[in-house]
Amino acid sequence: MALQLKTPPASEPVTLSEAKSYLRITDTDDDAFVNALITAVRQRFESWAARSLITQIWILWLDGFPRKSKKDAPGEGYFELPVAHFDKVERLFEIPRPPLQSVAFLQTYDIANTVTVFSSSNYLVDTASNPGRIALNQGAVWPTGLRCVNSVEIEFAAGYGNASDVPDSIKQGILLWIKLLFADKSKLFESDESTPGLAEVNRVPIPPVVKALWEPYRIVKI
Repeated sequence: MALQLKTPPASEPVTLSEAKSYLRITDTDDDAFVNALITAVRQRFESWAARSLITQIWILWLDGFPRKSKKDAPGEGYFELPVAHFDKVERLFEIPRPPLQSVAFLQTYDIANTVTVFSSSNYLVDTASNPGRIALNQGAVWPTGLRCVNSVEIEFAAGYGNASDVPDSIKQGILLWIKLLFADKSKLFESDESTPGLAEVNRVPIPPVVKALWEPYRIVKI
C-alpha cells in the first residue's frame, strides 16, 4: 500500500491570529516562525494519529484487493499438487487517513497496464465508519487479471472539513505544543511557571499533556 497526497489542505486548523493570541504576543517579528510551528505540529498530529484534519485529497495505491486466509488453511510448508486455494478476496476494505468524506474514483490496471474505471455502482462508500470503508455491492465482484504492483488506484477526500469542524481538543493540543516549543524564545512562562523540566518535555516525541488531548483520535491497528 502507498499513499500520495494530491491536494494538501487549503488552510490550517489553527490560524496565525489564534496562535498569537494564545501565545500572548502582538508584534509580527515571529509570524513566519509561528506559522511554521502551526504547520509542523499539525503534520505531526496527522502522522501520529493517522488522521486528516482540514479537507485534503489523497491517492491510495494497492497491489491488489485485500485477501485473507480461510479458517481451514494449512500451515506453511510444502504440499503435493494440486493444492486448493485457501484464501479469498475480501469484499470490503478500509480507507486510511479518516475521516473519509468521499471517493472520486476506483480504477484498476491490468497486466498490460491498461487502466479501467471500476463503476461506482459496484461498491458502497462507507463514510460513517472510522476509518471509512469501500464495500462491494451484492452481486458485484472485484476486477481480476491485474498487474502485481500498484494495480488498484483510489482517489479520495478526507478530513473534518474546515477549521471550525476540527475537534477543539485537537486544536488545543496544537496550541499547547506550539506554546511549549515557543516558550524559551518568547518567555511565555513566568518565573513561577518555568521549571527545569520544560527542556525535557520538548525532547519527547509528543509532550504528555498534548498526547492526552490527542489520544482519543488516534487510529491504532490491532
